[in-house]
Amino acid sequence: MKISALEIWPVKIPYKKSYSTSRGTVSCGDRVILKIITDEGIIGAGEASFIHPDRAGETIETVVETLHKRLGPLLIGLDPFDVALIMQTIDQHVGEDFAYSYSRCAIDLALHDIMGKALNVPVAKLIGGTIRTTMDVGRSLSIKPLNEIAANAERLRNMGYKGLTLKGSHDWRGDIKRFIAVRNALGDDFPLEIDPNQAYSVKEALRLIRALETYDLENVEQPCAWWDLDGMAHITQMSSVPITADESVISPADAIAVVKKRAADMITIKLARSGGFFYCRKVAAIAEAGGLACNMGSKHTFGVGTAAIIHFCAAHSIVIEPLGYGSPLERFTDDIIVDEIPFKDGIVSLPEGPGLGVTLDDAKLKKYSDGSPLVVKV
Repeated sequence: MKISALEIWPVKIPYKKSYSTSRGTVSCGDRVILKIITDEGIIGAGEASFIHPDRAGETIETVVETLHKRLGPLLIGLDPFDVALIMQTIDQHVGEDFAYSYSRCAIDLALHDIMGKALNVPVAKLIGGTIRTTMDVGRSLSIKPLNEIAANAERLRNMGYKGLTLKGSHDWRGDIKRFIAVRNALGDDFPLEIDPNQAYSVKEALRLIRALETYDLENVEQPCAWWDLDGMAHITQMSSVPITADESVISPADAIAVVKKRAADMITIKLARSGGFFYCRKVAAIAEAGGLACNMGSKHTFGVGTAAIIHFCAAHSIVIEPLGYGSPLERFTDDIIVDEIPFKDGIVSLPEGPGLGVTLDDAKLKKYSDGSPLVVKV
């Protein structure tokens, strides 16, 4: 089996409600859907997903250009089962290990989808085997005014979500007030975290943690800048609350650095940001060997990327529940797959069928794009 063509679809679907973090506000999901087509007629689906630009430096525009002009042509004629060789070929071509991680994710997901379809097995079977088929799901809570956030949290709890992550802001004192309002509304037993997305200084993070210790703060995700591993390590050492490294970890090398510095108690894995299954399995292995737990984030993926997240979690016991994402229809007005991800009452189920277990809806790809893809072929 050989790769014979690629189709690159830039798509945009509006959020149901705008989503705000310390990094800004978004109201539309810009994603790149990739089809890899083989000479045997098997088509694999991949996705590159973004919320805000990060240090990887990729956007929907650069991913489209990268897949169309730089990486896509390298894949023609290669065996889709040779994932390691394909990633090595990309490294040699661009002259930089792990460059274009978002573009690599789209490629990686499509390759695994092809392999699963060719072997008639789900992707989870290819990356370790199925440990679980259902998973609890939590939800990140967009920054809202104090008089709105508690009611929003109650609504999500009543929908069945098993935990909430409050998005923090550059106003850490205001974040304390918002957290206490939500805690008072939901009671003591409901899991609540804060994720300021790097917005705090080290001292601000420690002051917030001390203020919320008696309010059952479950976790603080990426309190300070991604590059400040010494600061992250100091917070982790001084905190009675677990600390998670999110933006600090894109590559396996980043995971090694976090483990060496003891800069967190946990690592957030995001397939979209870290190059897909091939690289995220390495991140998970490094975390496990270093005694760190893992949780799973999303980058608000559409159906293809969401299915991939569920397969990864199904095969890796190191990933704790609740997951950070269950269905694109939680966030967006529509999706680009035929059947919805099986998600109900805060529980998501592994999609059935070979590969990723989802089918792209060509009519919706045309509807939410310019109507036709960019094509790479022999």
